[in-house]
Amino acid sequence: MSPTWFRRSKRQATSEKQAVIVGPYRVHNFGDDLIGAIIAKHLQGRGYDVTVPRLGAENAEWLGTRYAADYDGILERSELIVVGGGGIMSDTAGAKPGASYLEIVSRAVADGRITGKPVVVTGVGAGPWVRDKSRKLALEVSDVAEKIGVRDEESRSHLASLGVDTDKIVVGADIALLTSDFLQFRPRRVRRIGLQFDIANFKDVYENPEITEVADAVVRYANANARHVTLVSNGRHRSQLADGAPSCDLMRYVTLKEFLPQLAGVRAMFTSHLHLAITAYSQRIPSFSLYVREKTKRFYDQIGHPERALDLRTATVADFDRLIAQAETVTWTGEDEQRLVRLKSQSRDLLDFVG
Repeated sequence: MSPTWFRRSKRQATSEKQAVIVGPYRVHNFGDDLIGAIIAKHLQGRGYDVTVPRLGAENAEWLGTRYAADYDGILERSELIVVGGGGIMSDTAGAKPGASYLEIVSRAVADGRITGKPVVVTGVGAGPWVRDKSRKLALEVSDVAEKIGVRDEESRSHLASLGVDTDKIVVGADIALLTSDFLQFRPRRVRRIGLQFDIANFKDVYENPEITEVADAVVRYANANARHVTLVSNGRHRSQLADGAPSCDLMRYVTLKEFLPQLAGVRAMFTSHLHLAITAYSQRIPSFSLYVREKTKRFYDQIGHPERALDLRTATVADFDRLIAQAETVTWTGEDEQRLVRLKSQSRDLLDFVG
């Protein structure tokens, strides 16, 4: 093999079985990268030599996977193709629709490059769809997949509405809940509230007539409580709040190895995005959200705290004040622990059939 298409980790053991994970990893969004990492570690435990194209050299080194800058020749060399990562089966997951990632698999199927090879989809949210192309690709990939693991009942219903065979759909919980089960790190206890409010790319939230007042209230809170707040970003960019609250500490995602210990060290998380909330919850850190996408509400329903998540398109300053006040005093309860254990079992349902 040419050394130009991958760099092999020194820690990666030789394996006869090759697996590739296809997902939205070139964006380097924390949540998507985390899902890819957990699937990769699961497959390593099943004896696979794993490639996650575009996940990044530092993440690959830490995980013990193969680094690959693109998909050139990798699908053909793999015995197993896994499609996974966040909202890849939806076109409303954020600023960057997942259709282009599904297209990698769809084209490989059409070209006969993965004929006869098992394809599975897991760890995803599915639907709703606005774009016809996204709907078409989701159906095409679902048709060739042996199993499809989705993180909530709503995703199952969306796929069923496309005509996907429901016998192949496995419903569980988000596999980010298994972060500590598969990834080794030690929390860095800072005991601050993690505050994330990056909403600029989600244009529909600006339909809220109070959005400017809400955003101003978040900045005021960060400024007034700078010693007790860390501004969090789930990408390489600085927090959208950073300019307005320059005295606050900053936490931004570059690599999983560096980010996870920091995230696991906060005492509460207030976020507009899904996987910061889920990962915090997996570390027994209570989370609260003025959310930008409905999938976040699904998660809070699952954990039994629907009152902690409100749609940013209709949220008010009073809503923010109420939620952040709760975040300041909230504690992890025995009921929270019981639900986490139960949901983690459901998360494993989305991995058990893979590999």
